[in-house]
Amino acid sequence: MDMTKIISRAIQNKPASRRPSQAAGFDPSRLVRMGFNENPYGMSPKVLEVIRSSADGANNYPDFGAGALKKAIADFYQLTPDCVLTGSGSSAMIDMLGMTFLNEGDEVLLCMPTFAAFIDMAYVNGAVPVIVPVTEDQRYDLDGLRKAVTDKTKLVIICNPNNPTGTYRSSEEIFDFIESLPETVVTAVDEAYIEFAEADDCKTMVPYLQRFSRPVVILKTFSKYYAMAGVRVGYALSTPEIIAEMNKCPAAWNLSLMGQAAAVAALDDQQFFSECKEKIVHSRHRLTEEMQNLGCTVYPSQTNFVYFSSPVEPTLLKQKMQDEFGIMIGAYEMSRVSIGLPAWNHAFLDALAAIIDNCTK
Repeated sequence: MDMTKIISRAIQNKPASRRPSQAAGFDPSRLVRMGFNENPYGMSPKVLEVIRSSADGANNYPDFGAGALKKAIADFYQLTPDCVLTGSGSSAMIDMLGMTFLNEGDEVLLCMPTFAAFIDMAYVNGAVPVIVPVTEDQRYDLDGLRKAVTDKTKLVIICNPNNPTGTYRSSEEIFDFIESLPETVVTAVDEAYIEFAEADDCKTMVPYLQRFSRPVVILKTFSKYYAMAGVRVGYALSTPEIIAEMNKCPAAWNLSLMGQAAAVAALDDQQFFSECKEKIVHSRHRLTEEMQNLGCTVYPSQTNFVYFSSPVEPTLLKQKMQDEFGIMIGAYEMSRVSIGLPAWNHAFLDALAAIIDNCTK
């Protein structure tokens, strides 16, 4: 069979995804999971109880419009529900972003490295990703992005703080950048990790929504800070006009019953997650200091992970961590390790020291 006759041009032209996957037979449960930026402290007891109780009604369809969740999110940010779009995780939100705004041949402007789902989104919609490297200090290059804008640019992606680098741009820098763009360019600000930030100027762009004279969509998730990665709940915030158009996408109507209930409960349990953040930030500082003592270059992070270069090539370091010590980390242009439980962090530091020592003899 000639597959080119039945497969869409967009999929034929799309490179293989750079997003991580698990090979057949691979059992991640045998590894210490420090590679996917999951919250090691898990969901709060209140959220877990809501999930268990809501499962009793899972034979019935959920509210397809996720009304209760949209109201809870809107109340949390002091918005109205028509400013909120929900979906099954941030990946679904990114897919809807592409479906709503992109036509074949449009350009999607972004820095790399960043979350690979944005590259997939561009190709699947027949668009062209235009990549600007991050700066030398591994931050999003706003000046470089501005210079790369053409009359074909439709969508600009800003991941803040950025994944996998953990670095950020201030909210005022982002606001000024967006206001400098043509009115026909949409900016998506991915804030998947913003709740972990502690820098005074690393803040959500939600308070700026009413100030923008350009179209902006802010992407958020319950996967990271709220430890609901396996439940799959994401959302977007924008003007009612933009949200109404994004609501036409089929993926806007498939958020599960348990996911909706769990997300509402998570927003109502800020004390638990604030305590988790304190532990994660403390561990992030300790890891950074100890890794620097081992001769690594560690980039300042505002997330629940640390991006670093070591004397060992990233792919080799990842493989040795997994095969010799049972620890999962990430490998990109440099290495990335998620903040884990204290015992995990100790084990990682011991393993890193041993691998560096063995590889540099």
